[in-house]
Amino acid sequence: MSRDRHGVLKDASTAAESGSLHCGHYRFGLTCLDTQAPKFLDTYRSQEKSSTRFLPTFGCTMRESKKRGTRMSLQRAKSATVVAYDSAIGAQITGINIAHGVSDAEYALVRRALDDHSVVILREQEISPAAQGAFARGIGSLRSLVYSRYSLPDHPEVMVVSNIKKDGQDIGISDAGSMWHSDGAYLTEPDMYSLLYGIEIPHRDGKPLGDTLFTGTVKAYEALPPEVKTRLSGMRCINSFAYHLDKKARLGQLKRAPLTPEQKAATPDVEHPVVRRHPHTGRPCLFVNEAQTMALVGLPTAESDALLEYLWTYVTAPRFQYRHQWRAGDLVIWDNCAVQHIASFDYGDLPRRMHRTGTFGPMPLPY
Repeated sequence: MSRDRHGVLKDASTAAESGSLHCGHYRFGLTCLDTQAPKFLDTYRSQEKSSTRFLPTFGCTMRESKKRGTRMSLQRAKSATVVAYDSAIGAQITGINIAHGVSDAEYALVRRALDDHSVVILREQEISPAAQGAFARGIGSLRSLVYSRYSLPDHPEVMVVSNIKKDGQDIGISDAGSMWHSDGAYLTEPDMYSLLYGIEIPHRDGKPLGDTLFTGTVKAYEALPPEVKTRLSGMRCINSFAYHLDKKARLGQLKRAPLTPEQKAATPDVEHPVVRRHPHTGRPCLFVNEAQTMALVGLPTAESDALLEYLWTYVTAPRFQYRHQWRAGDLVIWDNCAVQHIASFDYGDLPRRMHRTGTFGPMPLPY
């Protein structure tokens, strides 16, 4: 059986059927792992300066973990499994408990699953904002947020996404995801990964509300007619945060506080390739979206608008989508090169609360 560049054994013949899951899962091979754990828990932070440090991953001291750590990491690694959904994108990872710490091999599995499936779900997680930030650091470099107003005071890298009000003010950003978009596509270096953690999920008549829909930009590009691919070759687009907010306002969707002058200066319009090369897989990703792409460079306005409308409609076709129905404790991670997403606002005033973190990505390169 072959092993990939992450040391992961892939075995499509033994996947278990379960609901919407289908064959195509893989587990870790027995690879020597680093025993150093991420700093997830307050217990660890409080003991960080002591000579004997607590490792929440293994529940032992650094000295004790020197003998036991590798063996325990191997045991945990073997239990972590990725099972693909039967949709075009999306997979669930089982066997990882973030609150107990995550090994290097488990982080490698998450990154591999993102490359393979674009969206991954870890269910039944009980994590603090500190743990969410630490997990995000395990797969990338945390990025600061444009809307710092909606960040947690003690964890500025964590943004609250919520319609809940306190003293008449939103505790979080309440209009996020009202149009199809890719996080940070208006930045010179867009977000690589986004991590959204479900804390309070609205229900009506026992049914969860506020689903998030994802669509695969790689799958969509690959299915484009050859003549459209030829037309898009070398083409560039203008992505704009100002355009995004203006469009929200025109559609009656804007609920957030206005940008400060400093925030406006930090988010000028940017040019990106219409088709970008995925930084890990090398595959082509269609990188225009209805929320942030205002024009195609070098085309007359009418022609640019018509082609963008065609691409926006094409990339969001149901055959490229995965729809996530939330449960409290879900951590959903997605690749902003390979997917776009949109939120469902079918819950009205029913309370909903999420915590979001994001990681830096590279400057997009043309395919």
